[in-house]
Amino acid sequence: MRITADSNGRSSVLLHALERGVTTIDTARNYGESEAIVGRTLREWRGPRPFIATKVKPKDVSNWRFYVPMPEQFTRASIVDSVETSLRTLGVECIDLLQIHQWYYRWSHETEWLEALHALRAAGKIRFIGVSAQDHEHDGVLKLVDDRMVDAVQVVFNAFESRPLVSVVPLADARGVGVIARCLFDHSAALAGVATMESLAHDVKLSNASPEIVTEYLRRIACLRDDASAHGMTLVELSVRFVLSRPGVSTVAISTATPAQVDDIVAAAEHGPLPEAIVERVCREHVWVKNFYYFSKATVDGQPPGR
Repeated sequence: MRITADSNGRSSVLLHALERGVTTIDTARNYGESEAIVGRTLREWRGPRPFIATKVKPKDVSNWRFYVPMPEQFTRASIVDSVETSLRTLGVECIDLLQIHQWYYRWSHETEWLEALHALRAAGKIRFIGVSAQDHEHDGVLKLVDDRMVDAVQVVFNAFESRPLVSVVPLADARGVGVIARCLFDHSAALAGVATMESLAHDVKLSNASPEIVTEYLRRIACLRDDASAHGMTLVELSVRFVLSRPGVSTVAISTATPAQVDDIVAAAEHGPLPEAIVERVCREHVWVKNFYYFSKATVDGQPPGR
């Protein structure tokens, strides 16, 4: 989760989340000072130790979204170095779940990364092995799941991106592999009901998009909000309960900015899964196949930086 520090360098929002019963923290070396903030926050926490998931930092953090051979991003040495840095930064002796950050299907046939992670697990430095899928490429981790090469996968999954329900989620459930659902509220917390034309203009993934695309995005959000209201729910409640409505989803990674947002999410989760008819309606009426990552300023004329 992307978090910001308060004046003493820790996160009061994360502390509040732990107090409300949140048991898992998902972070990454790529997320600025996130690991350091988590580490400082955990030193103040006096409750049960949460499950800590983080990710191996790619060698070239600017080259995402476009395929490169695995050795250009991850080697045995770079994986070990990233883990050792994460352990020191987080202030823990063992990482509960270590994930490869960014993934391409062709890497499924490589072995060095997995051998490195197995060695780290044998040394007691990690407990479980995972992979975080690129943007909407949830199908890219199907071989890993089918072959039980990993303990968990992380994918984009929300009311607009419900396609994992017909691929990786049921397969993972059948194979005993965990699924972390991320981007629950899509871009700029849009599916939490706070998106506007102005706020989306500051989203790096939408800042280069046409006004027509942004207008369509807001229209679809309004339609989903209307459906939620028709069933006596807020958009936050529908969004949270939707991703928790099928077996196979182990946990949900949500970035929140305030304690009140944490409270709203926890309250929504306590209502449990949605009725089957509503799940089916969301899947059929609101799925929207899109990839705003293509609009990111990290690309120029469709090409990755420096390539």
